[in-house]
Amino acid sequence: MIGAGNIAHHVTHSFEPNKTLNILQIFNHRKTAKAKTLASTNHCAFVADYAKINTKADIYFICVKDDAIPEVVKQLIPLKLKGLVVHTSGSIELNVLKQASPHIGVYYPLQSFSYADTIDWKHTPILIEANSKKSLSLLKSIASNVSDTVKNTNSEKRLQFHLAAVFASNFTNALYDSAFRIIEKNLSKKDTQLLLPLMSQAFGKLKHLSPKQSQTGPAMRHDKVVMKKHLELLKSDKQLTAVYKLLSELIVSHQTN
Repeated sequence: MIGAGNIAHHVTHSFEPNKTLNILQIFNHRKTAKAKTLASTNHCAFVADYAKINTKADIYFICVKDDAIPEVVKQLIPLKLKGLVVHTSGSIELNVLKQASPHIGVYYPLQSFSYADTIDWKHTPILIEANSKKSLSLLKSIASNVSDTVKNTNSEKRLQFHLAAVFASNFTNALYDSAFRIIEKNLSKKDTQLLLPLMSQAFGKLKHLSPKQSQTGPAMRHDKVVMKKHLELLKSDKQLTAVYKLLSELIVSHQTN
């Protein structure tokens, strides 16, 4: 396992029930407490020097930030690895790994990872890709032990999933943060909890309704009186004013298309 951040932490622990997998090493270029803990909890070695990476492993998982993957590949080239080298990114193409090993692949969990969070792996889709049928079969076998949903895809389609995930998770969470800030600034921090049932209900509806069908609110109703009141409250915040207007326009356009 190369990396010791959020994704490495969760992917590593997702393998624990699979008794056929033996994690040999945790590699991290910095000797952080998290990295050492990840190694100790998995009863394996921790290394911080690329030269000390075990070259006899069957699979190498690169679990680092997207922009760090090329540098990791560069450091792996001298090791002349024969095992399967995979990354876990949604946005990075498969071929970025081509110099790391003759056998390469992608193991992308379509999920958001925070360190202290609990992941429902059985309901987390895993998108896989590889440069050979043998490697793809191996990844499918591993992923199927983790998740009920394993999908073969390619780099182009995976990027589309990643883009959609940014809208569905990252951007949505930024709006949750904005909602909490409005409550904290104008009411109280504890009152933010009053939004949780609304947020839960809004997500729950998506199990039986499409997002378009479940859309509500003043923009949906073309209620300009309410929207004007909201914009008056936001007038001191140019950024949120712009977001409010843009998203309202988006809602209207989606309802007419």
